[in-house]
Amino acid sequence: MTKTFGIWFLLIVFLQGCKQKPLGDLSVISVPREANDAIPLSIIGSVEQEIQLETKEDAFLRFIFDVKSYRDRVFVSDGRKISIFDLNGNYVQNLGNHGDGPGEFRSVSSMDIDEATGKIYVSAGYKLMVYDSAFQLIDERKLDYRLNFLKVIEGKLWIVSEEIAVKLGDGGIANQTNIYRLDKDYENPDTVPFRAINMDQERVGGYPFRHWISDLDGENFMFMPVLTPENLLRDTLYRIEGNTIKPAVRFQFERPQSLDENDYQTLLLYNIVNSKSYYLLEYDQDWKRFMFLYDKKAQKGYNLSEGLIDQAGDAVFLRPLDLNQDLFYYIKKVEFEDKSIEEQNPLIGIVKLK
Repeated sequence: MTKTFGIWFLLIVFLQGCKQKPLGDLSVISVPREANDAIPLSIIGSVEQEIQLETKEDAFLRFIFDVKSYRDRVFVSDGRKISIFDLNGNYVQNLGNHGDGPGEFRSVSSMDIDEATGKIYVSAGYKLMVYDSAFQLIDERKLDYRLNFLKVIEGKLWIVSEEIAVKLGDGGIANQTNIYRLDKDYENPDTVPFRAINMDQERVGGYPFRHWISDLDGENFMFMPVLTPENLLRDTLYRIEGNTIKPAVRFQFERPQSLDENDYQTLLLYNIVNSKSYYLLEYDQDWKRFMFLYDKKAQKGYNLSEGLIDQAGDAVFLRPLDLNQDLFYYIKKVEFEDKSIEEQNPLIGIVKLK
């Protein structure tokens, strides 16, 4: 398979405020240095449903990395297993079997559901697992590249794979990211190079909340973070058009990127999500979590420390559920029922943005 490298464009722009500004075909949105005052969730969205997940031994969730909803079921990944609940939070079963043998997986890096067929796709390292709508395993493939992220788009399975320390012809190394679009037999991938980053040594950085591809009304957008030390902020959301990757929106941070005395980045951008009416950014600034929410119609941005404030006065952080419907979810922990046992499973809130 021929491997090529994507081309990066470094665009230097100085903007003030949160208004969206065109720069040729590239839109630029400013992200202020300072956070807004606390904003109630009710101002920009409504809670459609709250689901208290049942706590059981087989379904105890250590941490929630991803949530999918399909028909009357909620699929929750904690990075080790996928637990299935009904819309009342009652535990139904786990998906698949935990282990290293055939038909088993030890960890989950990504999952997605084909709305048309009900097929459930799970990636675990180099292994692709496929389940039917009755939660039965129907296919298992060991691929020759790592499945860091997967997404079903118009019935086709897309896989994002990051290859670490690829050797270059000049003796150097690079971390290279490719998009693979598989055929119906999960073979013969159509390969789209996304980018390559030259490295001085083998380095890798990761983040468990992966929302790298936004599928929106027939258009596909991608942002994948770079979490290895570099004094450069990767701040652009890209549009995927066929086999071409084009810059679509750049988010101009007033706070510049820098490295501290330990060569850690002081500004870490983890996700850029594109929904029908909003852009949502997740980032750390000086090790504090922020959510930047940009209303496309009003051309107004909200820079929020730790998220929006719910009715109980708690900060909640939104993550994507259905981008075409502006549906998001948040995860909220509850109190222990009994201090001598494991903590209860959390509550999931479903939010529709206005």
